[in-house]
Amino acid sequence: MKVESFDVCVVGSGASGAIAAQEIAAHGLRVLVLEEGRTLDPGESLPAIESAWETALVPTPGGPLRPLGRPWSASAVGGGTALYAGISFRLRGVDMDARAHVAPDALDPAWPIGYEELRPYYDRIERCIGVSRAPGTDPLEPPGPPAVMPAHPYSTQGRLLADSGRRIGLRPFPTPLAINSVPYAGRPACVRCGPCNEHVCPTGARANAATLLTDAAVPPGALTVAHGAKALRIVLRDRYRAACVEWLDLRTRTLRTTRVRCVVLAANAVQSAALLLRSAQPGAENGLGNSTDMVGRGLSFKISGYVSGTVDAGGFATAVPAPEPAEGASAAEAAEVSPWQGEGDAPTPGHPDRSSSDHAGPRPHIPGGPFSTVAFSDHYLDPDAPSGLGGLLYEASDEDRALRDGRIRLRVHFLAADQPMRDNAVRLARERGPLNLPRLVIDYATHPLDKRRLGYLSRRASELLAKAGADDIRYEDSNYQLGSRHLHGGCRAGTDPAESVVDPFGRVHDLDNVYVVDGGYFPYSGGVNPTFTIQANALRIARRIAVDLSAMALLPLVDERPGPPTAC
Repeated sequence: MKVESFDVCVVGSGASGAIAAQEIAAHGLRVLVLEEGRTLDPGESLPAIESAWETALVPTPGGPLRPLGRPWSASAVGGGTALYAGISFRLRGVDMDARAHVAPDALDPAWPIGYEELRPYYDRIERCIGVSRAPGTDPLEPPGPPAVMPAHPYSTQGRLLADSGRRIGLRPFPTPLAINSVPYAGRPACVRCGPCNEHVCPTGARANAATLLTDAAVPPGALTVAHGAKALRIVLRDRYRAACVEWLDLRTRTLRTTRVRCVVLAANAVQSAALLLRSAQPGAENGLGNSTDMVGRGLSFKISGYVSGTVDAGGFATAVPAPEPAEGASAAEAAEVSPWQGEGDAPTPGHPDRSSSDHAGPRPHIPGGPFSTVAFSDHYLDPDAPSGLGGLLYEASDEDRALRDGRIRLRVHFLAADQPMRDNAVRLARERGPLNLPRLVIDYATHPLDKRRLGYLSRRASELLAKAGADDIRYEDSNYQLGSRHLHGGCRAGTDPAESVVDPFGRVHDLDNVYVVDGGYFPYSGGVNPTFTIQANALRIARRIAVDLSAMALLPLVDERPGPPTAC
């Protein structure tokens, strides 16, 4: 078996893995990224590719386990950022210490770091990938720098929701998006050409972490990406230190081994916990980092759902399609074609509650564009919500937004953090999967408090649609309990090893050189979309790893403390 050597092995190339790999490689360290998935092509959609990804087993009401679980954000280069909606909120203060709002039987939700420790990394990620937003319009927005790009204008649906919200005393604001509203960072502006969410952006206007893996600023040869690479297990040198990673090249079915000075887990909250559990061996019989039986525990998905309805389109003119770029036009040239120039519909500067489109006459209905353009945080910290902590409401427009029989369909997503519970966990089944590895099991049950909070948010979202004039309001289940794009916990951070898996800098308590940088780190999921926070925290941890390894550059590849021999 061929044995290769790298300074760092990063497992996963998504939101956290790409950030960590680029930052560490930029310091001149040799980094290997193991990515199980492939590069997705422009325009590919989640429904078309998700069926190829391995499912997880989940309990059913009758008792037997069934393969209905969704243990992936996305199995692809760039991970979930290849397909996500680009929604980019920062955690709010209450998200980092929600002890006053969780149930007595929940795990400690307090993060071991504060917002001020994350803020410089949020700021740097925002400059790197670009976030379109309107500072000062979100009532709960934490401190941050001026926006690098203006917010996207409200869509037709967003405009209706914003108007409706204001009429019931809410304070709408543009959804912050990692989608260019103007050309930025070498990417074109959004031309509102398609459905956006759950599709690969065809123009590159939406940020994709995969681009960081080809950063020209990284020293030549410092960053290697292995595609179709399934991490099987981490092998210890002794009880304190990992020596190598064993992985399978799925294209050739060849078993590979890589010796490393450090392992960085960035596979997502479910997959990283599973890898630690699969790595059971002498000295770690229950899995790596699992001396206190916490690996996989505290798994969170966020409670969520949708409401939808249709309203009369009498105030809008006949649909105007988004313009097509000229044949043969480059992405940059295509970005210059904007159906929104002169249309307004964004908050008027200095008046975030007003729109420059508040004018007489019918307004154009233009289909396509971002999945979400307007959001509401009024019910986030709400004394009327169970436990006093609610969640977000935001536009979640359909892929097909055409007028139907003179009506426009509105759709709102509501979501909130769920309780971090010890028994909500990732574990391994006795049943074996396609690669003869143990199948993953997702044990998850919604806490009674969260069921009440979910009902509260559903009613608030329904009120919003009713005020907009919808008379056929329907609830849609998100099936969040099966796993989702929002994966948190499982390798939760904390200062007490009895209640957590990693320390404040993501290092596994039991080991000197294994780190977790993905959403598994989250001791509490927070009530906003997690990707931006995952990226900021991954950058923070990666910088620490890079500085520490660079300072130890003259040390041997593995330490010489006595321990059981390995095959590495």
